[in-house]
Amino acid sequence: MIIMGKISKGIKCSVQGCINQAVRSISLESISKSHVNLELESKGRRIYLCREHYKQYKKALRKLKLIEKWRRGP
Repeated sequence: MIIMGKISKGIKCSVQGCINQAVRSISLESISKSHVNLELESKGRRIYLCREHYKQYKKALRKLKLIEKWRRGP
């Protein structure tokens, strides 16, 4: 069996001070658009988030999408 990808190999979360294993990979552009307040260690193309920080990201993205929906109208 061939294991590919950094998450399956066991990369750690990219948030400063977090030692949990990453479960999701998000682009840096997507993180910056969501305006979530996370102190990131690395500034590569991809950001790796653990379950806890991914929930924070999703919550911020959900609010942003709702505001965008209100702005555009039905």
